[in-house]
Amino acid sequence: MFCYNCGKEISNEAYVCPHCGVKVEKSSIKNADADSGSRAGWGVLSFLVPIVGLILFLVWKEERPQTSKICGICALISFVMSIILGFVMGIVFVVLYEHYLFVI
Repeated sequence: MFCYNCGKEISNEAYVCPHCGVKVEKSSIKNADADSGSRAGWGVLSFLVPIVGLILFLVWKEERPQTSKICGICALISFVMSIILGFVMGIVFVVLYEHYLFVI
């Protein structure tokens, strides 16, 4: 099972999380375990639409820490990749434009 507060894996018999020291509630454990199956889908959505990933990261920060972290990471990766791709496309455009000018 996973700690509701920090999202790290803990023993099923634990009453207190050994990582963050927060008392483990059985109802919150069920919510954290139920959240574990949908992380990949939210990560893909966050990668494809980074603003959605940012919003999910901010909204789920306390409620679903693991899913929130994945959404934030995927949104950040997507944003950085779009900036790099923009620079590469700009360089290709300039090179092709200069080549076109020399051909004429």
